[in-house]
Amino acid sequence: MSNSTRKRFLRGFGATAIGPLVTILAQIVSVPVLLRSWGPGLYGEWLILSAIPTYIAFSDVGFGNVAGNDMTMRVASGDRDGALVTFQSTWVLTSITSLLVVFCFMSGAWMMPLTRWLNLSLTTLEDARVILTMLCAYALLSLQADLTTAGFRCEGDYALGMLIKNMLRLVETLAVTVFVAFHARPVQAAAAFLIMRAIGTPIMARIMIWNSAWLRYGVRFATRERTKSLLIPAFAYMAFPVGSALSIQGMVLVIAAVMGPIAVATFSTMRTLTRFGFQLMEAVKNSVWPELSAAYGVQNWALARRLHRAACQASLWSSLGTVIFLYFTGSRIVAVWTHGRIVMDVTAFHWLLLVIVANSFWYTSSVVTVASNTHERVAAVYLAGTVASLLIALLLMPTFGISGAAMALLTIDVIVGWYVLSSSLAVLSESARDFYISMFRLPEFGFRK
Repeated sequence: MSNSTRKRFLRGFGATAIGPLVTILAQIVSVPVLLRSWGPGLYGEWLILSAIPTYIAFSDVGFGNVAGNDMTMRVASGDRDGALVTFQSTWVLTSITSLLVVFCFMSGAWMMPLTRWLNLSLTTLEDARVILTMLCAYALLSLQADLTTAGFRCEGDYALGMLIKNMLRLVETLAVTVFVAFHARPVQAAAAFLIMRAIGTPIMARIMIWNSAWLRYGVRFATRERTKSLLIPAFAYMAFPVGSALSIQGMVLVIAAVMGPIAVATFSTMRTLTRFGFQLMEAVKNSVWPELSAAYGVQNWALARRLHRAACQASLWSSLGTVIFLYFTGSRIVAVWTHGRIVMDVTAFHWLLLVIVANSFWYTSSVVTVASNTHERVAAVYLAGTVASLLIALLLMPTFGISGAAMALLTIDVIVGWYVLSSSLAVLSESARDFYISMFRLPEFGFRK
């Protein structure tokens, strides 16, 4: 493997690893401020409302990431003209569909009895509608930033794209936290998020164009044929953001319906803490992703196998370290973090720690099929599993409280994990025995020839 490829991977990992640090810093700073300023009840209602616009991310119908894969494989094989066709075709489609979806969301927000449906008592109906409208607009701009990231990725500048994206997230969160500390209410917080994203997204797009002059926005090279060729993998990829939203935001809504906003605030705080481990796995997966796509583009299967194995090793070891650390310090961290406003459910927290380990066995491995746009079956199994987790949570929570939600997540992670790992090993023609034995070794990031 060339030194340039190794350097790109390491830079990508470093830039992606900033993401978890941004998340940790944002949570450490913002959660106590929001809890102190708004109280657990209003904070829980903010979490409920902010969960809903997440679904606007689905309006790109999966084309953003699938297009990024296609562009990266084409650039790796020397076809920049084809990559430009993919970029513009995707930009036209996602812009049109996301505008339509945002319009429908906003129309629905102003017609439905949101406070009654969502069990909101501290947020007025008018405020709930305004908050959702602004957060929908924020989600629309976020979709544009995601496609811009694909532009950085295909040219080998994934690290730069992720660095800009993570810095934008950090600035947004810190700005909103400052506003809330000076007594801003949820409506003002939503407005601050929207304003910061409206400033940051165009800046990110401009940097991408400066860095890669051949890659530009427009409609001149957009074609229906390219859009159609990406249709099946794009729809299949939709299962991943839909499943993620169901697992994270959907579970928030289920808990809200069964147990109310206080339970939402408790569960969300604990899950946020445990998901710091997941953020590390996300960093490993995302940094390997563009290199795997490039390896597929030139049919370098030996490199693809080494990348997959090293990434899974890193995810497993980092998850075990996270679990051990949080097992002994979790209660204290939550007490200090929330200034005692959130009382940890220790049993539920321990279940959530097990979820970290179960997730590490398969989440990173899923990049094998995702990076090559061959993920249809894996995506379907994942989506079915997340839907099942919500149903299981509904059955378990009346008896086990929020521990039931954590149990549901663990059950589905074990089942989905077995299928995803089996699929990845089959694609790479890798021995399951050799792969599992390799997990007991420390990660090898040298990628020997």
